[in-house]
Amino acid sequence: MKFADNPQQATEYLRQAIPLMVKSSTPPTPLNYALWYAYVSGAIPALNQQMDKMLEIYGCCPNRISELLFRDFLIKDEADNAATFQQALLSVMGDLESSASSTVQDTEAYNEVLQESLAALKDRNDDEGLETIIQNLTINTETISESTRQFQKKIDEAQAEISKLKKELHESRQEATVDPLTGLYNRRVFDTEISQLAALPHPDVSLIMVDIDFFKKFNDTYGHQMGDKVLQYVARLIKEECSEPLLPVRFGGEEFSMLLPGIKEPDACKLAEKVRKKVAAIRIKQKKSGEIISSVTASFGVARLAADETPENLIARADAALYRAKEAGRNNVQLAN
Repeated sequence: MKFADNPQQATEYLRQAIPLMVKSSTPPTPLNYALWYAYVSGAIPALNQQMDKMLEIYGCCPNRISELLFRDFLIKDEADNAATFQQALLSVMGDLESSASSTVQDTEAYNEVLQESLAALKDRNDDEGLETIIQNLTINTETISESTRQFQKKIDEAQAEISKLKKELHESRQEATVDPLTGLYNRRVFDTEISQLAALPHPDVSLIMVDIDFFKKFNDTYGHQMGDKVLQYVARLIKEECSEPLLPVRFGGEEFSMLLPGIKEPDACKLAEKVRKKVAAIRIKQKKSGEIISSVTASFGVARLAADETPENLIARADAALYRAKEAGRNNVQLAN
């Protein structure tokens, strides 16, 4: 997206954008400046709709969402690893251009032969002359046919390579924000999100910490592959209950978290209890022995961000509640003090 604003207009947009960024506790990064500049300019209505929705839900536009909006609306055709992908695309396009150039030359040569043959047909009536013209046309038709076939092959190869590059680009973006085993957001996203939510003038967020009970023992008994399967099952259950704006996170190891903007303690406890019951209902069948494993449970700690509380303290209180749940026999939900 390119803007054609004059200096005065650009300055005015920036003057409007800065107070809005301050009001929504938006970090003053170049990315956010560009995003809010576009917002106040009104140049991209779809962007404004998305940002208004996020402001209504969060009171801010979280960094992970800002990055997505920036990519989708401002640099839609650009890549994080620009040099690598640009070089790969240039290679594809260069190969395609070379093939296209060759095909054009063959086509021009064929047109010349065709024109010459048509002119000769008008002047010749003898069979011998006609046979020579037909042979010439046949040879050149085969040449242009093969040239066209080769060009189509190059187009197909280019399309396949571009699809591969798009997949690699998507995966590179995913790696920065998503845990590869579980598909949940990673700790980097969690830290950024909770800091931004806590910095709001009137923060409204709860936190659930989750830990799978006796997970080390489970791994030792059934092996790490089964352990990974349990992590994926639990992650899927958590993700199912965390539609936007809730944030499901793999916190580390066998520990997960659910960051809950706009959710009060009673509802956070209900959500934790709902997930707890679903985890306890997990049944996993071992392929080799056919044994049904039904001993998977998890413990939960719930905390709500207090006024002027730091994210670190909120996490510590939720963790303390989680360990009280462990001490109380595991497979239960405890609310932080």
